[in-house]
Amino acid sequence: MTKVLIITKNLLAEQDLQAVLQRSNAEVYCSYDLMLDVQHFPQVISYFSVVIFSDTISTLEVSKYYSTFKQNGLFILRKGNPEHLKQTELSYLFDEIDDWIDPVTSNLGIIEKIAKLTSKQSIYPSSEKRTNSKIDINSETFFFSLSSNEKKLLYHLYQFQKDGAILSREKLCSLLWETQVTKSNLCQLSNLTNRIRKKLSTYNFPEGELITSWNKGYFLGDLLFNEVKNYLD
Repeated sequence: MTKVLIITKNLLAEQDLQAVLQRSNAEVYCSYDLMLDVQHFPQVISYFSVVIFSDTISTLEVSKYYSTFKQNGLFILRKGNPEHLKQTELSYLFDEIDDWIDPVTSNLGIIEKIAKLTSKQSIYPSSEKRTNSKIDINSETFFFSLSSNEKKLLYHLYQFQKDGAILSREKLCSLLWETQVTKSNLCQLSNLTNRIRKKLSTYNFPEGELITSWNKGYFLGDLLFNEVKNYLD
């Protein structure tokens, strides 16, 4: 049975969504306070497979709390229009959200989105099992937590580095966004690398595994290089 947590400020606003999920035999729990206290109740959070941030929750609030849900192995869905997020200073969240429930998503579409996400969990151990192994915490949980662009960044660095090259910031931008380099791209790249470094620290990687070579670009430490080879190559 899929266990879904809906983060909302208005329980009545989620009645239709709750009914759709329950018809698919999902166990559904709605709360706002659980988001505020998420860091204090990891065992409660890890009970769920999916968290849905309602459109009653601001994007700023999502940006403050989403990472803790990801660290506990939950897939993240967001109610709303993804195009609106792309136009804000919090557009980096687009890569962190696993899927969207927009105004035109049908009931069946909602069920299919959640089924598609939770089917991936067979590839990764549950959060409870992962915490029992240092190797799992350092590798499987780390890669599970990465956004699409974070994975692409590490993959491109690995591909260049295995051929003895250092990938410049400008070239990396063009590979990630497939467009001409802009100041906005370079700023987004800095945000990506900072988020990856925070996740490396969270999952107990040693310092210095994502290295900046000034005026040249980025390269991977030996441990991260080998882990990217194992998980992304």
